[in-house]
Order: sequence, then structure tokens, then C-alpha cells
Amino acid sequence: MARICSSKRKTLCLGVLVLSILQMLVYFISTRHIGNVHMQSGIQSTRYGDHLPMRNGTLSIAIYGRLGNQMFGYASILGLAYTMNLSNIVIDHLDGGDDLLSSFQLSNKMVSFCPIPLNAKHVDEMRCCAFDERLTMFSNKEDINVIGYLLSWKYFYNIDKHIRKEFTFVTSILSKAKQIKLDIASMFNDTSIFKNRTYIGVHIRRGDFLLESKIKFGHYPVSKDYIIHAIQLCTKMFGEDIIFVFCSDGIKWVKRNFSIFTNKWKMAFVEDNPAAVDMAVLSLCDHTIVTTGSFGWWAAWLAGGKTIISKQKAINGSYLSSQFAYPDYFYPDWIIIE
Repeated sequence: MARICSSKRKTLCLGVLVLSILQMLVYFISTRHIGNVHMQSGIQSTRYGDHLPMRNGTLSIAIYGRLGNQMFGYASILGLAYTMNLSNIVIDHLDGGDDLLSSFQLSNKMVSFCPIPLNAKHVDEMRCCAFDERLTMFSNKEDINVIGYLLSWKYFYNIDKHIRKEFTFVTSILSKAKQIKLDIASMFNDTSIFKNRTYIGVHIRRGDFLLESKIKFGHYPVSKDYIIHAIQLCTKMFGEDIIFVFCSDGIKWVKRNFSIFTNKWKMAFVEDNPAAVDMAVLSLCDHTIVTTGSFGWWAAWLAGGKTIISKQKAINGSYLSSQFAYPDYFYPDWIIIE
């Protein structure tokens, strides 16, 4: 009997020893991998989910504003979750987000659209238009609520391919945008397979940026001269056979100021559509000219190609100007002009 008990005890000890070694090996691999993610500071592009299983903490954000701001909130919180190896993402959209949900075929299974967890630790971003590295350094076992807009490409550059997939327009919006582009092509006799004109989307933000309160805050509606300068630059880069496709929340001003150039440049003015349709039209263009605001930023990002953007994003000396770190806001390789 004593010999049998001793044998069982040896077997049990051996099992415990093997289990301990396996646990140490898993821990070593996990911490080594997470360290690599942090060392890359969210800059290396990869596929979403190409690493070890994520942990149980929750990362949450409340998204505000219009479509462009909602897109930044969604993309950035996903990028942060990937960087910190978090598997649960909560997005509170009670004060915004309906445009996001109705415009795109969002498919990430880790995202829940619901209220912020009551036990979450609240952390404010330092500046709305700058990358805040502190937000990449939380434990993946914590429940963190990030408060802010997160308007920087650096938050989601590590999963840019996944974000492009997430921001696939719903069928009704994309179909409408494609029909608008076909109508523009027909207007300029560009329906033949032998035609290969360059389409350049032009987004001019005006609307609420003209309000006294917005101007005082620092919002900057760019000048007509900037747009003309950008158009001239495009003709130097891509030749004269270009169709400029204008979208704006102040389309009457745009037509009044630019229709006089239709004898010199081919121009189409898109109007009377929901914002998401305008963005989809711009995303179908080859290159983009944008002024200010997050809507134009995303239209250019989705289009790819070359982007010309206004250097001045806010009125000098304003509160909004203090919120910008331009290298964190302007996407790499975009052409920045006065």
C-alpha cells in the first residue's frame, strides 16, 4: 500500500511540475509579444487579430459629432484595443453614432454599441488632434473609458487594412454614389472604354464653420484662392484631362465661386445628397483636394491616391490651434499647401 501511495505521489508531483513549466512558457510568450506591440507604438500596419488571444479588459468611448468625428472615434478605439491586446470594445453612441451605424457595414465582433461600463476608469485625451501615447499603455485587464475625439491616424495605423474593411459603405449608399459618378462621366462623354480621365474629388467645408461661435473657437473655412491653387497643382501633376467633382455643405457658395471656371476646367457639382453619399462619391475619385474638418479627411483617406490638404487647420492663436500636432493629424505623404 505504501509503495502504491508513493507512486501516485510521484505521478502527481510530475504533473504539477509539467503544468508549471507550461504556464511559465505561455506567460513568457505572451509578455514578449505584447512588448513588441508597445515597442512599435501602433505604427506598423498588420491584419487585425494576427497575434495572441486578447484579454478580458474593456476599452470604451462615447462618440460625438458628425460622421467624420464618429469615424475617428471608431477607428481609433479599435486601434488602441489592438495595441493593448483588449478583446472587449464598448462604443456609447447616445450622443452620436447613428450616421456611423447607418453608413457602413461594420462587422467587428468585439464591438458592442451600449452604455459605458459603470466601473470603468475614465481617462481624458490630452489634445483632440494629437496622438496621446499614454492611451496605449494601460493593462489589458483594466476597464478603461477614453474621453475625447482621438483625431489622429496614429491610433489606428497598425490596423489600417481592417479599418478600410470596416468602412465599407452599405449597398444603398455605394450604389447611389456609383450612379452619381456614372452621371458625371456621361456629362463629360467619359463612358467609352477608351476614355481614362482622372477624377479628383474636392471637398469644401463651410456650413457651421461660418458661425461666429465656431470661428471664435478656431475653425477655419479656407479661401477660394486655396482651392484654385490646389486645382492648378493637380493639372501640373495629372495633366489637363481631369474632372473635378465638388462636394460641400455650402454648395451654393461653391457654385457661385467656381462655376465661372467651367470653361477652363471640367467641373461637376454634387448636391442634395446625405453626407454619407457625398463621402462615398469622393471615395470613388482617384485623388482628393480637401479643406478643413474630419469629413474631408476621411473622404481623402478612403479614396487613396494623392491628397492635397490645407496647411492651416485652425485660426492662429485660437484654442483649436493649440489642440493640433500636425504630424499626428496629417496623413503621411499628403501634400500640404497654404
